[in-house]
Amino acid sequence: MTMTTGDRIKHYRTQNGMSQRALEEKIDLSQSTITRIENGDRAVKPYELSAIAMALGCPESSLMETHPLRDRVQYAARTAIGKHPDTESVKDHLFYLLEMDNYLTRALKAIQPA
Repeated sequence: MTMTTGDRIKHYRTQNGMSQRALEEKIDLSQSTITRIENGDRAVKPYELSAIAMALGCPESSLMETHPLRDRVQYAARTAIGKHPDTESVKDHLFYLLEMDNYLTRALKAIQPA
């Protein structure tokens, strides 16, 4: 099942132990607007997505419903016997690492002499 942007926002918010009210205090959106975004009743605007990502401590692209790289990533999670991994968290973490690698590669190219 593909997670929507609202689902991803709710996932990261609850993963951080943050209520909608706490998120409201960190960004310039009302709690009712956050509820509507998470429920899929309202689209999130680009500047709102940036503020939400910053407040939740994750890259904006992790909150997006679709992303070409994230949707192609394949992985295998290792777990202890009898435990089931939270596959979305594993996939999001892997995607974050790939994004960081891409960012650092570009930054190193920019500072290396020609």
